Amino acid sequence: MLIYFEHGGSFNDVPMTNRETWPVFAGEAVAMMYTFKQPGLYAYVNHNLIEAIMLGAAAHVSVEGEWNNDLMEQIEAPH
Repeated sequence: MLIYFEHGGSFNDVPMTNRETWPVFAGEAVAMMYTFKQPGLYAYVNHNLIEAIMLGAAAHVSVEGEWNNDLMEQIEAPH
């Protein structure tokens, strides 16, 4: 589940969910929570590549656990 707090809002506002992109304007902050349902290597990337690479707005999250074929059929084992 992804949670995003509306522009200029507060943590008391109703969050937006299930979005793929989140614009964050200068001086704003956001909070999100994600529940990983499958193991693997997940990447967070700011699509402004200058910020992503030079300013550290990129991350990798390594998730361990058992693969659940009920959620997604595994064609190749994670490596």
